[in-house]
Amino acid sequence: MRERTPGHWQLRAFAGPDPVTGKPRQVARTFTGTERAASKALSALVAEVEAGMFKRTTATVGQLLDKWLDFASQRQRPRTVYENRSKINSRIRPMLGTVRLDKLEPDALDGAYRMWLEEGLSPSTVHQYHAILSAACRQAVKWGWIDKAPTDRSTPPQPVRKAMLVPTPKQLSELVKVADSEDPVLGTAVALAALTGARRGELVALRWSDVDFVVGRVTIARSLTVARGEQHTGPTKTHASRELALDPIGIEVLKRRQAYMIRLSERAGSPLVEDPYVLSYNANGGIPVNPDTLTHRFGKLCQTMERPALDKLRKIRSKAKRAELPAGERWSFRFHDIRHFSVTTLIAAGVDIRTVAERHGHAKATMTLDRYAHALPERDREAAGVLGAALTLG
Repeated sequence: MRERTPGHWQLRAFAGPDPVTGKPRQVARTFTGTERAASKALSALVAEVEAGMFKRTTATVGQLLDKWLDFASQRQRPRTVYENRSKINSRIRPMLGTVRLDKLEPDALDGAYRMWLEEGLSPSTVHQYHAILSAACRQAVKWGWIDKAPTDRSTPPQPVRKAMLVPTPKQLSELVKVADSEDPVLGTAVALAALTGARRGELVALRWSDVDFVVGRVTIARSLTVARGEQHTGPTKTHASRELALDPIGIEVLKRRQAYMIRLSERAGSPLVEDPYVLSYNANGGIPVNPDTLTHRFGKLCQTMERPALDKLRKIRSKAKRAELPAGERWSFRFHDIRHFSVTTLIAAGVDIRTVAERHGHAKATMTLDRYAHALPERDREAAGVLGAALTLG
């Protein structure tokens, strides 16, 4: 408390260090009156500061995002952190980085979303940017930087879910057969993806110690991702391991793979490492397949399978596109679509949703229902038959 002129006081209260710069912050207020009244006013100002009625920081959105990325890197996979940083630096920071966090309003966010859409970004991509901003702002609330997350009151575009393209059992069998003859590693990967429904990163992280031929079971305990050219092994997406039963076909696929690796190792004169990876292009099995390599090689395989039908169609219409092919002749699958095949096949066969969700590592069975509702019509028809059989008409 300082008297600047008779009866005119300057009151200042320490508001804590700025969480970004670390510098001390003060809240100042002027007061006119007696020294005793000014002292009471100072006490009231201190009480307001302690009650959190003043902003703790003058940080910008860009500074928050930097702090949040550092915080998230301790909890998220390196690949996720890398992708989030790329999204932030490419679009979010140039648009909103200099805005003070306590001045960020929902209308400014909605304006950014609208501009990104006008620039040609898809609603799904813009929604991903919103998700990053939302996570950062909610963390800022927990840190006490702001009272409310402005993203909670913004209106991001709803992501548009693309129609799921799932290979038929016949197509999948052909893919495994062709892949196995030309690229045994890829052939095994495709077969295991169909039989276990495991994610790409989970498959490439499999070691032979995870396989139990006696019981007929494989353990999915970790996942491998790649960020900036470096491989990182961590927990599964849900941070939980799961054990999957293998049928005779699955056991046969793995036994053939193991025998092939032993033969390759002996021919190359490179003994297998102590606990080799199931999917490896190295003779000793010491280095796992890069997940992106699986994606690339599977894409090339699908193009090869589709080329005869596409060439035939282009003889009729030179500019015909893949999407114009009949459903049974389309092979524009992603590696992840094999996982979709596994889920939809089980649901259509009547396996209960909880079992399907647990087998595929879904955090909640409701997610399985929401994502794969299209696979339920046949079960609904069976249900109608059961109800009809219970009713007797006079």
